[in-house]
Amino acid sequence: MSATIQEALDYYRAGNYPMVMSHLLPLLRDQKKVEPTLALVLAQSCLKLDQISEAAHWYDRASSPTLPNVKPVQLLAANLYIRLKNHVRAYEITKAMLKADPGELEALRVHRNCLRTLLLLDEIEASDRQVEAMMASGHPGIFDMEKPLEHVFWSENEAYAARLTKIDNGAACTSLTKMLRRARPHAFADRIRVAYVSNDLSDRHATMRLLQGVLLQHDRSAFDIHILCHTDAGLKAVDEGMRWKLKGLHDISRKSDDDVVAMLREAEIDILVDLKGHTKDARPGIVNLGAAPIQVAWLGFPGINTGLDCDYMIGDAVVTPEESQPLWEAKFCRLPETYQPNDDRYRALPPPAERAALGLPEDRIVLASFNSQLKITPRTFRLWMEILRQAPDTVLWAMVIGDEARDNARRAAKKAGIDPARLIFADVADYPSHVARLQAADAALDTFPCNGHTTTSDKLWAGLPLVTRKGASFASRVSESLLKALGFPELVAETDAEYIALNLRLATDHAWRASLKSRIAEARFRAPLFDTERFTRHLEEAYRMMVERARNGLPPGPIDVPPLPPRTGPFRT
Repeated sequence: MSATIQEALDYYRAGNYPMVMSHLLPLLRDQKKVEPTLALVLAQSCLKLDQISEAAHWYDRASSPTLPNVKPVQLLAANLYIRLKNHVRAYEITKAMLKADPGELEALRVHRNCLRTLLLLDEIEASDRQVEAMMASGHPGIFDMEKPLEHVFWSENEAYAARLTKIDNGAACTSLTKMLRRARPHAFADRIRVAYVSNDLSDRHATMRLLQGVLLQHDRSAFDIHILCHTDAGLKAVDEGMRWKLKGLHDISRKSDDDVVAMLREAEIDILVDLKGHTKDARPGIVNLGAAPIQVAWLGFPGINTGLDCDYMIGDAVVTPEESQPLWEAKFCRLPETYQPNDDRYRALPPPAERAALGLPEDRIVLASFNSQLKITPRTFRLWMEILRQAPDTVLWAMVIGDEARDNARRAAKKAGIDPARLIFADVADYPSHVARLQAADAALDTFPCNGHTTTSDKLWAGLPLVTRKGASFASRVSESLLKALGFPELVAETDAEYIALNLRLATDHAWRASLKSRIAEARFRAPLFDTERFTRHLEEAYRMMVERARNGLPPGPIDVPPLPPRTGPFRT
């Protein structure tokens, strides 16, 4: 062993990672074949110093079959490449891992995420069939493989979703922890104390664009509102003023879960509302340590919150029908019109953008979908291509990020017999520009089994007609809920065939499409969907009903909030 290598290893043992890099990088960078152990030491040092690109490269180079216990190293490389948006290399690594060991479930999970990001639709379909068969047979470990959020993108089987056990950033609740929480003595006051927990507290985040109006319109004389924020610094930095408007905002970013729970207990919070569920960077420990006598799941995660100690799930008659209740541990608290809040005061509504500026043809019917590409399933894409096939004057305008994904979508269109030039891709835009560009389209397309959620309400807010179809899970029923709350149940198809037929009518019946646009624009300030004040009063009544049950010594049970009388005029002009 050379003196340089020995010194590098000594520095590594001492935790002096910059010196490890200064010794090993010049030595290894130009070598075609490196000693895997040295590459691993270098990779670990790079990662300790948050040099992600270098770390990914050296974990990749360390992934030799001669390295003992190489699989975790390969997975580290793949996950770091994903952080760097290099899904192609992550795909290659996990594909090779699965070829060597088809039973490596964590490699399968990561690989499936790469497939969806890259829109490799044929491979997605084969993989979905494989995983569904494994779930049907009860394959060992399969229900611990997939995260709940990953599951909703492709499956509407809630029986399978209820069996998922993978939880990020914490451990699942148990029957004992639930019992201990509910046994804690608590005194309810006349003014109900509600705490919301989220890391999305910025007006640049989709969830807060929906929720900010509710947080601002709560009746503070009847409700003591606390907003617990663990939003990352980057998202805080781009907030354009919403955070300054919020009263009762507490930054818990640097507090441990135990400290947060102690704070909530000291404040005698009656209702804890978890706005994250199983979404990115959630803190399930706050919920599962038993912070409040009543704990509620709402809004952030559109599915079964397995492993989270929540008494209630806020939904509505569409997204949480009675027949689904047996699969959920949380009891349904159903709001009368829709579960989704919307902000009618601060939400941007600029004039329409010009098609020419957006690269859109003036002489074609533009069908828009700005749902995440993770939601574009093979079934969804087939439906879209059939609409394009039967309506030759249409183009598909979709938000697909990444050259590889766009190329794969074009190849899939060509394979379906559609000219790839009829696919037009959009990038991410700031919110006012996004609402402006939506108005340049003629109609909107939905995704299945995970509908648009904020994206559907954005399209309706922009006056864009959208057709959906009935689903069998929370995530696949969201667009139906929103359309009905706006007063357009006729745009909810029962079958794939009806979905195609309704979209074809939208594409070809110009008078009907114009009528729908006019009616949607009128309903925007009359129907319940965008009526923030009405929604807030319904939500507050839900909280009152939860507290009333608890005051009376009753366990959590199904709640249906009665609707307020219909408005007789617009709530905004």
